[in-house]
Amino acid sequence: MRSLNMLASLWLAAVVAAQPHQVVLVKRVDGANALSVGVLWSHGYADDAAGECGLVRVVLSCRLERARRAVPDCLASGMQVHADCGLAFAVVGGGDEKRAMAFLAALLDERQSEFTDDELALITARVALAADDAEFLYPGSVLLTSARRQLGRGTAISLPPLGVASAIAQLSPDRVRAALRQPVPVRVACLGQFDAALEAALEALPLPGLQPAVRGDLACPEVDGLEAMTTLEHDRVDSPYVSAAFAVPAGDDRAAFALAMEIATARAFRRWRYRGFEQSARAPFVSWSWVHADPLVQFCRRGENPRQLLPGERPEATAKDEANATKAELQVFLDDLREVPPTGEELGFARAALRSRWRFAAAGESSPWATESAMYPGRLQVLLLAAHHGIDVARLDSVSAASVHEVLQRVLRPDLCSWHVLMPANSTSYGYRRR
Repeated sequence: MRSLNMLASLWLAAVVAAQPHQVVLVKRVDGANALSVGVLWSHGYADDAAGECGLVRVVLSCRLERARRAVPDCLASGMQVHADCGLAFAVVGGGDEKRAMAFLAALLDERQSEFTDDELALITARVALAADDAEFLYPGSVLLTSARRQLGRGTAISLPPLGVASAIAQLSPDRVRAALRQPVPVRVACLGQFDAALEAALEALPLPGLQPAVRGDLACPEVDGLEAMTTLEHDRVDSPYVSAAFAVPAGDDRAAFALAMEIATARAFRRWRYRGFEQSARAPFVSWSWVHADPLVQFCRRGENPRQLLPGERPEATAKDEANATKAELQVFLDDLREVPPTGEELGFARAALRSRWRFAAAGESSPWATESAMYPGRLQVLLLAAHHGIDVARLDSVSAASVHEVLQRVLRPDLCSWHVLMPANSTSYGYRRR
């Protein structure tokens, strides 16, 4: 099995390297009943000019809207924007090469924009609203914004994850049109059921003859003088949300850190159960992605549910007490990660979990997701982002438990932790159990 995993990883790397014009091709997937195509642009929010953070998301939203108009009946379509790139994708029925190529052509046609000023203003307003929600509405995103501001000060990391809403709202239609005409290096990917004619059509696409800029990892500056805890009041939470965030150093062995975070996630699910709406609050227990090359890792925990007090009743514990108790839960969990080395079983499960996300079946092998069209967007994004970030899946096999433990101890040091808490706005009529 290990040799098959390594061969598949080397095969994927060879396919990526062999394609001209940054085109990525994957041969027919055995048993596929769908076809997914996508484009990755080597430009993300970190490349936006000062005062325009979020412009890249507006531009990508325009490209996606243009493609959806050209091919309105896709099985699925969507987009993502990250620090150093943005991507858009679509899924069509298996063998429907004509619709797939029409979608790609519309994504890549930057010669002119058919959008009116009003349409561009509406797209811009929607992006600004999403950025505002990420910065102020969802508890997990609010906590992440606060951590980014503290750990990434002086860099693009300090900006909110979906851009600055006020800056986005000020973008004019002419500024958006100018950004759409700006050439950007791209990668194109195709995954699923297709024939040789589609491969030839991909080779003939009029792609910009640009190579992606050579850039180092986006990383936070060295931290010092961190506050004990940043406290914010939030009128949409009924119990405290506490987060602990750490900067992920540039140049670190990301395979070892990916295994470390997989083990951390497994331990969190063994230790805890969700309280309230932690998932919809965008506050997972552990938040870090190898494929996205996240510069920060965030650990979150919501407090216990409060109980409404009877008239004249005094609470056993206040919201502040509950925040302290929740912080103590996180501290114990982080201590466990630093002090208890990963077992061989934990490391084996972590390797298997990561391989299952990255590995593509070799010729003659069946893919368990091939008949599920809903799985294609995620697999296509893995393909594009793995090539863009140079992810070495084969490296997983040579990472030892000692290396994983060392990276946990070094990155999750207590003095490097950025603590943040969201408090309920009105907690006088509610109480918590003492713990």
